[in-house]
Amino acid sequence: MRRCEGKGSLYLDLHRVLRSDEQTPAETFAEDVQKKYRTLSIHDAGPWLKELRMVKSPAEIEEIRRAIAITDEAIRRMWSHARPGIMEYELEAHYDFTLKSHGVRELPYLPIIASGINATVLHYEANNQRAEDGDLVLLDLGAASNYYAADISRTFPVNGRFTERQKEIYQLVLEAEIKTIEAVKLGVTLQHLNDVTKQVFTDGLLRLGLIQESSELSKYYYHSVSHHLGLDTHDIPDYSAAMQPGMVITIEPGLYIEEEAIGIRIEDDVLVTAEGCEVLSSQIPKETEEVELLIGKKE
Repeated sequence: MRRCEGKGSLYLDLHRVLRSDEQTPAETFAEDVQKKYRTLSIHDAGPWLKELRMVKSPAEIEEIRRAIAITDEAIRRMWSHARPGIMEYELEAHYDFTLKSHGVRELPYLPIIASGINATVLHYEANNQRAEDGDLVLLDLGAASNYYAADISRTFPVNGRFTERQKEIYQLVLEAEIKTIEAVKLGVTLQHLNDVTKQVFTDGLLRLGLIQESSELSKYYYHSVSHHLGLDTHDIPDYSAAMQPGMVITIEPGLYIEEEAIGIRIEDDVLVTAEGCEVLSSQIPKETEEVELLIGKKE
């Protein structure tokens, strides 16, 4: 707080990810202070913090790398214990065990462990259904290191083998992710990256006969492909900001075909560099053959 010409000024981070979110602690504090000090002028420090937080220092990037490494270990443990008939919350227990064994006690967000048709629900968090033989399971989760978050999605067959149809859709999602990552470079925006994803999906779904025209894409793809990552899973955003070295973003294309109970999302964390980008989570398998080899295979 500072005083200027006898009048106090208070600067707080009043940013919300969504306007529909519950009132933040900063907003509650601002209301309480305003009642006690009616001449106090309250200002939003969010825009300044946004500029500071979008570009990460080497130390911040190392924390994100550690969070990703823990997440990698957790996913591999979940895969090694996966089998038809396992409950989603049993898989979540293996995830929790790995994080707690590394001292991670606070999650950056609630994990999504969605089997079968549950994977077509964008923010499914119940994690209380049985993964049946033939189901795909969508994971969207991440550990934290000194409050810096990882945000990873992988999709796998609980019985260890993709069907031909599942593999067909999976390969389209993987193609979209790879081409969108290739588009990450200095000067592009998150909106441009989403346009790349949408074009790949439109071409692929037309080819597969799932849609007849581009306007139908939103039936199967209904979220953006990228967001900033850092102290928050959805870090202070500016979707119009041009990419700069040191920014860390997610790339997370997904297709959700409710009528076939197929939901697939593949997500990696990407560091923007002067030369283009580095996939910080490249060690986490995502090719179908790699994933199949790890399901149910305990070390």
